[in-house]
Amino acid sequence: MEKYEFAPLLEKKVIVGVTASISLYRTPDIIRELRREGAEVIVGMSREAADLISPKVFEWASGNRVITEISGEIEHINLFMGQRENLIYLISPATYNTIGKLANGISDDVPSLFFSFALGHGIRTLISPAMHEDMMTNPANRRNMESLRSFGVSVIPPRHEDDKAKIAENAIIADYVNRAFYGNYLSGKKVLVISGRGEEPLDPVRTISNHSSGTMGSMIAKYAFRMGSSVTFIGNSVIPLPDYVEFHDAHTMNEYEAATMKCLEEKYDAVIIPAALPDFAPKEKSMRKISERDEVSISFRKIPKLIDSVRKKHKGVLVAFRLYHENDTNTHFSGSNPEITVYNAIGGAESPFGHRKVSYSIGYDGKIREFPNVGKDTLAHELLKIVSEKIGGVR
Repeated sequence: MEKYEFAPLLEKKVIVGVTASISLYRTPDIIRELRREGAEVIVGMSREAADLISPKVFEWASGNRVITEISGEIEHINLFMGQRENLIYLISPATYNTIGKLANGISDDVPSLFFSFALGHGIRTLISPAMHEDMMTNPANRRNMESLRSFGVSVIPPRHEDDKAKIAENAIIADYVNRAFYGNYLSGKKVLVISGRGEEPLDPVRTISNHSSGTMGSMIAKYAFRMGSSVTFIGNSVIPLPDYVEFHDAHTMNEYEAATMKCLEEKYDAVIIPAALPDFAPKEKSMRKISERDEVSISFRKIPKLIDSVRKKHKGVLVAFRLYHENDTNTHFSGSNPEITVYNAIGGAESPFGHRKVSYSIGYDGKIREFPNVGKDTLAHELLKIVSEKIGGVR
């Protein structure tokens, strides 16, 4: 099947254990999403799961033979042997019964037998629970989940709605799978992303703003999580942010400033600022809606740069973004002296905003790395690898 242009799971393998929750109808789509990101996927199903949906559906989704029973090929061992770095085991959906079996060493079907060897062999394992809310909060289930966490198993948080703990969205599961592979880059680190479109009001209705969509910041937040960090996001974005991001809404410079200074009362390892913030604000804001019949002349005052205020409080890695027409970038950030600067030029008919591919340069440690004609997902991934180098992340 066709893969995404940026496919971070290339040369990675995901073994998916499927158990008998009604939400297993979602799993073929999850498998297809992992394959689009480049992963090879092999599925093992319990007999009860195979009674609910034919294994042929999962064979179509994965492109591989589906395992519903262990044969003389001892699949529960041979599938996992010698592949610790490039393989993970994902159980999705994970039922109440399955979680209980895993936590207590019971292996009586394909997914639990896979788990028994994977855990002992040091394979990173994730579970995506799906059950009624009261079953999720049952003290026995909570104890079993804590046992699994103590074994090193990662639990993908379910969606809580309609009195049910529903299986997580496909994109969230893909994020956690990537985190299992790439989480060492920023493990235990804290990243603050300041992004989106700045606005300054002219009157109670109108603002002066720009075309920024917040997409770059959303991608950085996504890949920072995938690479192991906790993520705080200040600003706005046209892309909804997942629950694993701590979000602080901001639009005006006063809102950005207040939220940023509040967050910086805590220590962050890196602050990354792709926000398109205004350089000027009206000297006066009209307290009434300016009439369309009026002829208006507006005077502006220069606004202090937020990044300069950030530098005064933040002593970790600072990443600046610079959108420019000419090569006037050497002195633009003289007041903040960021460790890393991302440049991209405005030119031609193409806008740099949104999902479009553009060319970037990343300057750090006295050198420039070029990234011609790449998407924001690629740029975010490569930028965060550089951030990891600067803050001493573990590969």
